[in-house]
Amino acid sequence: MSDRELERRANHKLAVLRHVEEVSFNVAATCRYYGISRQAYYGWKRRYEAEGSRG
Repeated sequence: MSDRELERRANHKLAVLRHVEEVSFNVAATCRYYGISRQAYYGWKRRYEAEGSRG
């Protein structure tokens, strides 16, 4: 996978995490909006909290 693709995916994940904290304040609604599972969201969040944007 190219660096560009990795950066694009990381930006998407950060957008989802920020959407919950800044826009909807609702994980389930955000996950429906972005078409992801809550399990995926919480995995991304755990990784982000542990490793920052590199996670």
